[in-house]
Amino acid sequence: MTLSSLRSNKLLRQIFRFAVVGGLAFVVDFGLLLLLTEVAHINYLVSATISFIVSVLVNYVLSVYWVFDRSKQRNSTLKIILFFVLATCGLFINNAIMWFSVEILAISYIIGKLVATFVVMVFNFVTRKILLEGRLRQAQPQPPK
Repeated sequence: MTLSSLRSNKLLRQIFRFAVVGGLAFVVDFGLLLLLTEVAHINYLVSATISFIVSVLVNYVLSVYWVFDRSKQRNSTLKIILFFVLATCGLFINNAIMWFSVEILAISYIIGKLVATFVVMVFNFVTRKILLEGRLRQAQPQPPK
């Protein structure tokens, strides 16, 4: 097995773990959104904000301990702040897509949430990979020194 294939397998394992964590965070996010909106009769954007924040906390803990390389994510205050700044950007993206879906396109907030979830998932993986780990092209071999 070559160094390149080992790196590729590590990246595939990381993407799989990211998807599992994202799935769990989605269940928390979507479930809480439905509970707050349908049962507690809270406005869909307020519910979306609350459920998103709770799911980000779940995602943060699981991502740090299971998905991303902790040796490259020293628990520095700067990196923690960066994580939550990116999460805040994700919240704005999420709520903007949901608002646009409901108020402009006149479709269900549930459909808007599904679209927003996909967009935010891609945004999260790319930005965390680049900014928190400091690399995106992990699978490509590094030139010899």
